[in-house]
Amino acid sequence: MSEQTRPAALRVHGEVETGYGAVADAFARTLEESRGAGQACTIIHEGTTVVDLWGGRTPAGTEWSRDLRAPVFSVSKGITAICLLMASERGLLDPDAPVAELWPEFGQHGKERITVRDALAHRAGVPALSWPATARELAAWDPIARDIAGSVPLWEPGTSHLYHAVTVGFLAGEVLRRATGRRPAQWLATEIVAPRGLSLTFTPDLPSADIAAPFPLQDTTTTGIPLAGDELELQERALLMHGAYGPDLFTAAGTASFAPESPAASLIASARDLATVYSATVEPGPGRLLTPDAVAAASVPRSWGEPFHGPDRGDIWGTGFMLHSRKRGMTGPGSFGHDGAGGQLAFAHPEHRIGFGYQTLQPGSDDDRRAEDLSAALRSCL
Repeated sequence: MSEQTRPAALRVHGEVETGYGAVADAFARTLEESRGAGQACTIIHEGTTVVDLWGGRTPAGTEWSRDLRAPVFSVSKGITAICLLMASERGLLDPDAPVAELWPEFGQHGKERITVRDALAHRAGVPALSWPATARELAAWDPIARDIAGSVPLWEPGTSHLYHAVTVGFLAGEVLRRATGRRPAQWLATEIVAPRGLSLTFTPDLPSADIAAPFPLQDTTTTGIPLAGDELELQERALLMHGAYGPDLFTAAGTASFAPESPAASLIASARDLATVYSATVEPGPGRLLTPDAVAAASVPRSWGEPFHGPDRGDIWGTGFMLHSRKRGMTGPGSFGHDGAGGQLAFAHPEHRIGFGYQTLQPGSDDDRRAEDLSAALRSCL
């Protein structure tokens, strides 16, 4: 089908530098696989944008535009980690020190020795709240921080790991607030977004014409690893905060859930913004966000293998980041970043000096391959 006769929802817009055609081909395939649902991919290599593509439609039926933003879910965690590591580099906190040194109330029930790094690697033992929070309490922040501080860990902190889907963001955010007086949304706005003229934010003004909601969530049971009983109950508590995030999270109505700041889940961003931020963590120059030493320390594997509950899905965790693994190839060993529910992915690679951002409005299952296919295409171009 030629570009002239291709339906508008399946047309790919943007630019690709010579040598990156494999990424453009992969993007066109992902657009087809997404049935024309809106998506975008931006790649910055050595400070130059080499891929900047978008296409598809929104649930409202409008075409994807160049600067459209959307919820990117757990991609938020990597951006929060960048904020916290920036503060560390300014001497405002020590990621190798116990969380309780900055947050004394956290040092209860055996949590007094867990370090900031290990907490960000999902080793603190508090993957869910102890009570059903409301959306209003999420927005208020302090009730969530108090609950995490007073929680009895599910295991001896530091001896095991389990994905802290939402609580890790509040944990990291409270550490940042105690150290700097600013939560992640404020740090992001003043230290990253404003100096670069970006638009990503944890606290959007909703509704907004430049924010698109995802299409309704499709079947997500294709991993072949069903959960039941205690494992399923814990996963639901960790992911949905006992129902504070409702079942309509992946719909236009659910987008309102992203108005309160949730540093692990509520980032609203474009692929271009994500690639720009990650590029700035590895690109030399005065605007670099993190030093090579900080990146290297954050990229040391801290959690992998069989978790406290459930199967080993292949993830490897550093200090707040997903690292290269059999599940997330990114651009190979040395890559660090984070994926997000529905198929989103953002990462950097220091040696290749790559910043990568991919967003999609068509949620996929846990084994969604679209971002991995784009990553594989990028690896073939380097």
